[in-house]
Amino acid sequence: MSHEIKTPLNALAGFSEILITPGIDDEVRAQCNDVIRLNSDLLLHLVNDVVDVSCLDVANMRFSVVPHEVVALCRNVVEMLRNIKQTSAEMIFETELSALEMETDPCRLQQVLINLLVNATKFTPAGSITFGYEIRGKELYFYVKDTGIGIPADKIDKVFERFVKLNSFIKGTGLGLAICRVIVER
Repeated sequence: MSHEIKTPLNALAGFSEILITPGIDDEVRAQCNDVIRLNSDLLLHLVNDVVDVSCLDVANMRFSVVPHEVVALCRNVVEMLRNIKQTSAEMIFETELSALEMETDPCRLQQVLINLLVNATKFTPAGSITFGYEIRGKELYFYVKDTGIGIPADKIDKVFERFVKLNSFIKGTGLGLAICRVIVER
């Protein structure tokens, strides 16, 4: 569970600390409040999902699909991770659009993107992590590319299984990518 909840907890702690900094203006205070609210909601969803996945109760995972602006969501995810990442790798968001609306569950989409990017930060101590999307017809494909150690070709399918860790020295339970797979499949 530490892999799943560490990112929003770090954001909550970091932005709460900024809120008590003397002399910050109202705009910064409002931005911090938005990040704290967003990560509080995410943390609640993550805890529920980790329980669901670890109990093999994914059939009951709930989704709330609505029209949502995803470029802003992606920018927020990248900005949040830039502020709390534990790597010196540069995080890059590639987009040619200023806005793009799609039917999605914004909390679930954010959860998948955070899991993918946090995973990339674990295995990319330096260099770059590039995140973006491609529009293919009426479908949107997200991608994460990095200069990290990579995944051996014969292990790619394994990383999306529950409790699988290819490197036992890296923190985490092996649930992050399994949760991503379940959400995307659902």
